[in-house]
Amino acid sequence: MENEKISTIYDNQKGLRIGLLIIADAIVLFLSYFFAYYLVYSFHIPFGEIQALGWTLALAIVLKLAIFWFTRMYQTLWRYASIEELWQIVGSVASANFITVVFFYIVSMRIPTTVLVLTFIFDLILIGGIRILYRSLRQMKNGIRGEKHRVLIVGAGEAGIKMLREINNSRKNLCVTAFIDDDPNKKGRMLNGVKVIGGRDKIQEAIQDPADYEEIIIAMPTAPKRERIEIAEICHATGVPVKILPTIEEILEFDISQQKLRDLQIEDLLDRDEVHLDKTAISQTISGKTVLITGGAGSIGSELARQIIRFHPKELIIIDINENALYYLELELTRYINETLVPQGYPVKLITRIASIREREIMDEHFRLLKPQIVFHAAAHKHVPLMERTPREAVRNNVFGTRNVLEACVNNGVDRFVQISTDKAVNPTNVMGATKRICEQLTQIYNGKHKTDCVAVRFGNVLGSNGSVIPIFKEQIAAGGPVTVTHKDITRFFMTIPEATQLVLQAASMARGGEIFVLDMGEPVKITDLAEKMIALAGYEPYTEIPIRFVGLRPGEKLYEELSCDMDAFDRTTFESISVEKPVAYDVPKVEEALKNLKALADGNDDKVVVEGIQVLVPEFTPDIEKED
Repeated sequence: MENEKISTIYDNQKGLRIGLLIIADAIVLFLSYFFAYYLVYSFHIPFGEIQALGWTLALAIVLKLAIFWFTRMYQTLWRYASIEELWQIVGSVASANFITVVFFYIVSMRIPTTVLVLTFIFDLILIGGIRILYRSLRQMKNGIRGEKHRVLIVGAGEAGIKMLREINNSRKNLCVTAFIDDDPNKKGRMLNGVKVIGGRDKIQEAIQDPADYEEIIIAMPTAPKRERIEIAEICHATGVPVKILPTIEEILEFDISQQKLRDLQIEDLLDRDEVHLDKTAISQTISGKTVLITGGAGSIGSELARQIIRFHPKELIIIDINENALYYLELELTRYINETLVPQGYPVKLITRIASIREREIMDEHFRLLKPQIVFHAAAHKHVPLMERTPREAVRNNVFGTRNVLEACVNNGVDRFVQISTDKAVNPTNVMGATKRICEQLTQIYNGKHKTDCVAVRFGNVLGSNGSVIPIFKEQIAAGGPVTVTHKDITRFFMTIPEATQLVLQAASMARGGEIFVLDMGEPVKITDLAEKMIALAGYEPYTEIPIRFVGLRPGEKLYEELSCDMDAFDRTTFESISVEKPVAYDVPKVEEALKNLKALADGNDDKVVVEGIQVLVPEFTPDIEKED
């Protein structure tokens, strides 16, 4: 009800503004004819001739107003006017004057050519003048509204200029004091009244007193990530709050506005090269297909859904046991389909199902009825310490849940199965990693026995995923600390959730069957450094204002992770961020016998023998002997 009331008020204000503008234009159009006659007849207006025009002149003015309406001059927000709106005025006024000349000819009304030319010129000057005056008065009004807060914009390109205009036209008391840009050709130039004072070396010099500045805006959406990281670190060191415009991929269609600004995040300071995808290959794999995601409401699964839907599958099926998360994801994706895809002519059918991968018959039923062509298997128990304490659950869900999905795939003619794996599957020291290694084995075994192309994609930690250190650190910082790190030297591979899922899709497009794709995770990140940067980002001093406490490695945790057992086992692919581990030949009967034994152990009540059963399948698995009972 409140929203409807606000909408009504807005519509009334909009209608009043348009009405006043039409009245002003009508007066201006009359004055144009008046001044034209005044000049042509040497300042002695022949009122008799004007009276003879009578209603014909009035109809000509109405005709011009109608043309202005149809050319959408009254739908434009003139406070944001730029060169495009100027050309709109020229085009509309020219069209209106041409059509009225034709009108005068049709009604046999003879008007001097000089009057017609002068009328066109006056129309341009006065019609444009009204809109420029409106914008100027609005900026003056904003300019006298209280004390201005200073803003520094880094990036004097198109994004920076649009951000300057957005700030100038906003109701906020902000004032851009200067631009920073590394381009030496821009140094000393004025952009919309604001000077480019120099490159990044001038940032510290420009911020003499951090208290004088509201924020620094980094408006460089097209710059390489490494360059954005360097500038972000310089800006952050000034002590002034930093906001950043996301990359063009994130902004979508270059929609530059203050609403798109976000606070500087830890992801912006991680030194990782950006991933460039072969979107054509991904589109050819997914477009028009029926795609199913297990664990689709989790952090990885939900982002897979968001990425996949952009490539226009025929149907997107999401299966998860978490009803609340699945419900909210369904709302999000339905809104995206209705607001974005349907207008583009891509009516993707979204299907959601509550189900557990541990139910073999249920999985087979869903696959038989829904007939997926591509399956992304993201459902799994991933929390390392919890799986150490409950190895039977890890085996039942991760190992035999995966086998249920694989069975459903091969029994129902799925074209491609993609297993989401982890770097913890390499030389595992924990139950979770070991069960994931068994899943990789199953993927390769099923690929060899059936027509379904089965592949696995292995990568490290993703920033912000459920259970990752980022949200945990954020909560600890918000609570005043301490931030807990297991070991001062512990390192992990990291990538963002969108980046990981995009590379999964890229690997899926390259699959031929049996591969274990390994994503390039870049250089490992020291968790201590991560904690220090996050504390500093929150505006605190590490160790003094927010302490960092080292609590010791958890059960099953390694100081560092690996992406392959044998680095020589990598084969390069045509895509630089993806490698493939050479296939391994398995003694299938022996594996089947070990799985049968493991199933019996998991159905029992002795966790210790379950771990021993895992070791039969994964000999390199070295359990943590100090783990909790």
